[in-house]
Amino acid sequence: MKDDNPHLKAVEASVKHLPKLPGVYIMKDALGEVIYVGKAKSLRDRVRSYFSGGDGRYSIQYILARIASLEKIVTENEQQAFALESDLIKKFKPRYNIRLKDDKAYLHVRIDENAAWPRIELVRRVDDDGARYFGPYTFSYELRTLLDVIKKVVPLRTCSDTVFHNRQRPCLEYQIKRCAGPCCLEIEREKYMEWVNQAISVLEGNTRPLVSELEREMERASEDLRFEDAGVYRDRIDILQNFSTRHQYVASVGENRDVFALYREETLVALTVLQVRNGRIVGSKNFSFSEAVIQDDTLLESVLWQYYDGSREIPEEILVPLEFEGMQTLREALKERRGRALQLVIPKRGLKFRLLGLAELNAKEHFISTFHAEARYQAVAQELATLCRLTQVPRRIECVDISNFQGGSIVGALVCFFDGRPRKSDYRRYNISQQGKPDDFGAIFEVVHRRLRSGMQREDLPDLLVIDGGKGQLSKALEARDELGIDLDIVSLAKMKTQNPEHHSSNVEKSPERIFLEGESQAHFLASDAQVTHFLQTLRDEVHRFVITFHRKKRSQASHRSLLDEISGLSSESKRRLLREYGSVAGMIDIPVEEIARIGRMTKALAKKVVDAIDAKSK
Repeated sequence: MKDDNPHLKAVEASVKHLPKLPGVYIMKDALGEVIYVGKAKSLRDRVRSYFSGGDGRYSIQYILARIASLEKIVTENEQQAFALESDLIKKFKPRYNIRLKDDKAYLHVRIDENAAWPRIELVRRVDDDGARYFGPYTFSYELRTLLDVIKKVVPLRTCSDTVFHNRQRPCLEYQIKRCAGPCCLEIEREKYMEWVNQAISVLEGNTRPLVSELEREMERASEDLRFEDAGVYRDRIDILQNFSTRHQYVASVGENRDVFALYREETLVALTVLQVRNGRIVGSKNFSFSEAVIQDDTLLESVLWQYYDGSREIPEEILVPLEFEGMQTLREALKERRGRALQLVIPKRGLKFRLLGLAELNAKEHFISTFHAEARYQAVAQELATLCRLTQVPRRIECVDISNFQGGSIVGALVCFFDGRPRKSDYRRYNISQQGKPDDFGAIFEVVHRRLRSGMQREDLPDLLVIDGGKGQLSKALEARDELGIDLDIVSLAKMKTQNPEHHSSNVEKSPERIFLEGESQAHFLASDAQVTHFLQTLRDEVHRFVITFHRKKRSQASHRSLLDEISGLSSESKRRLLREYGSVAGMIDIPVEEIARIGRMTKALAKKVVDAIDAKSK
């Protein structure tokens, strides 16, 4: 494969000029497109390994077959190389690099102590604005519990600045004693800031100082015979103590883990991350890679760097199935990012090993659900290509249908399936230009012509176009294709209203589904139990649903129109008055011009136009 690359020798010769320093190397193809980005402790040694016969990495044969040029960026250390590699992968999205398509931003709690009356805010982005941020919180239950505790024990405002500055009297939060009401009431800022500091203590997991303060307030209130206030303080103490006890119980060391596992078959890889929090599995994330030509250790290393790049929570322990080259560098980087101890472990026995096995089982199940579905479609696509004598095995298949009711509101629609799955972003609806007569053949020609013309301009033509209809509809679709001079496979799918036993074979049960092919006068009957039949039925049912929905919408819009909508200069208010008075246009027949003008509050000239239009319609 690589012997066919004319640029390979020149690239290999340039390797000896690379420095033995850490950095990033960028591989490009003949068109200048970045195909791979890698990092290395020693650029020369790492890149040279691509051209040595003993490396054995699966990806090399693909990369070397396409590489045309090589660029480098030297860094101060390996950790900088990791960060730069991640940035370049995000920027160029190289074909042979692994990319996690998961850009979810987790919630943080923000408190701006510089504000006049600080409040608790939920944000997804951490800015360098001088405010304090707590989190990230990956679980909504955890966050709701924490904020509920704070709101019950610390009466801070939670409303936005706009609401705060426009309130005239305290809101419900004040009435239920969850806010001190600084928007309308006189509150000492020093006291308010004490509450802010108490909220921060809870966010930091330190409830003891707040409990002590509340106990003193409760005793003081009791001494002053303010028993209602003392009861409020007592309830807040109970809430904090219960929260603190529960927190200590579930947050023992080693109970928070992320468990990574891989399952691979050739270049297809599924990856599962089990999230263990407070000793329980609380969730999982699954990723799949269809062109993973890199080795498992390199893939896992790339995934880990990307997975924890950003605001994602980093637990105290990460379990992985195998060792990789940059393991120590990653451990130190995550430890620094986390701000405290972190373990990166390859478990060999015990509970952690069983967790890893569970993650591997989930990865295998995700692989089956993801790629076996694709494999099933490949079998269907191959059968479809053979059945319809297609020029290629189709990946992108589109289906066209027409809907009309007695020639009115004729519409067309197109649905798109890619690798057997609907791609709804490429669904299209068409208003047919010729209305008034039920011409399905003309409508098919128009829709196909418009679709293929735009496809030529955008270079997104389908591999196969299926027409819902018989031989006549197929003929018009082929006519539209040939007029544009396009080489494209088109077939039509039709269901017989009544089955004809003469077409049935004695040993194969047939369905009423028929398929018409270009250049053949007779239809091919499809076996009712064949996967290709089920797929084509799904395709046809989807376009039928889509076009009927569009047609109903058009008919609904048309039903609300009347003759009055066609009269220029007639205001909507005048139309409403006339219809409210007479009920319909038919009720206005033989009504004098003066009466129309009075009811519709319009000029006599405009009223005469209305009367003339009604008279012409009634004749």
